[in-house]
Amino acid sequence: MNPWLMELADLLKDNAGKVVILAGIGLVVIGVLAQNSFGTIESAMSFFFGFLFIFYGFFIQVGLFQVKLRSLGGIGTLLLCVSVGFFALAIVAVQFQDLRILRAVQEFFKGARLPFSRVLVASERPYLWLFSVSLQYCVAFFVAALVFKILHALRR
Repeated sequence: MNPWLMELADLLKDNAGKVVILAGIGLVVIGVLAQNSFGTIESAMSFFFGFLFIFYGFFIQVGLFQVKLRSLGGIGTLLLCVSVGFFALAIVAVQFQDLRILRAVQEFFKGARLPFSRVLVASERPYLWLFSVSLQYCVAFFVAALVFKILHALRR
């Protein structure tokens, strides 16, 4: 085999976490640039995979994946990865909120006009339920992962 390819493979293996983090940052930047209005598919997919790559690259850098999957620490690692997936889904669900302003209402107090007004806002595509469900699952899996990781550390 080509020695240049072997050196490249060794370099990528040694710096896998950094490469995955850089790929994730690149995808998040693409997501920001592709977002011309709230809710484009390209930006949503870029955000989703970008945040996943950033977090998983960080997990690789920390050495979180170097546990046996049949232990409590391994179960905690799997739950942490699922939690990150739900967090990325919650971020994408927030991005798809299409808001529009219905009107501004002038405030009055004791017959005098106040210097500010209220803005009435409506949502055309309410994916807030997906955000709240994803965030709840994210927190639940994160807490469960912490419990399993602490139990694994106490059993040693």
